[in-house]
Amino acid sequence: MESCRLRRVVYLVDFTVIGLVSVFFRGPQLEEITYVFRLLGFGLIFLGVLSAFYVHSLFPKRHERPTDFSKLLKEGPYRYIRHPFYSSLILISFGVAVFCESILGLAAALLLILLWEKLAEVEERELLERWGEEYREFMKSRGRFFPKLAQIFRRKGI
Repeated sequence: MESCRLRRVVYLVDFTVIGLVSVFFRGPQLEEITYVFRLLGFGLIFLGVLSAFYVHSLFPKRHERPTDFSKLLKEGPYRYIRHPFYSSLILISFGVAVFCESILGLAAALLLILLWEKLAEVEERELLERWGEEYREFMKSRGRFFPKLAQIFRRKGI
C-alpha cells in the first residue's frame, strides 16, 4: 500500500522539520509573553498527544492498511472528522512551534499541512477501494482534519 510508505515519510519529515526549525529559528524571546507562549504551546502539545493516544486506542492491534480494520471507524472523533489521528499530529506540530516561539516553525507547520493533505488523499483512495460507497458517504458528512461546521450544528440540534 502506497499510504504505508508515505505515512512514514510524512511523520519523519513533519517532526524533524518542525523540531529543527522551531528550536534553531526561534523568534526574539520577550520575557513578558514567553510564559503565555509556553503555556499555549504546552497545551496544544498536551491536547494533541492526549487525542492521538485516544484515537490510537480505537485501532486494531495491526493497523497499517485498510484491510487490517474489520469495520469503518465511525465512533469517537470519527463522528466529526475523517483523520483525527493526523489532526492530533498537526496540533502537536503547531504546539511545538508555539512553545518555541518560532514564526518559521509556524510557517513550516502550515506548509507541512500540504504533506498531510497528500497523505490523506492517498489513504482515502485506498479507503474508497476497501469500503466503497460507505466511505464515500462518510467523506461527504465529515471534514478531513477539522469538523464541518454544519455537521456540528446538526449534531447539537441547532
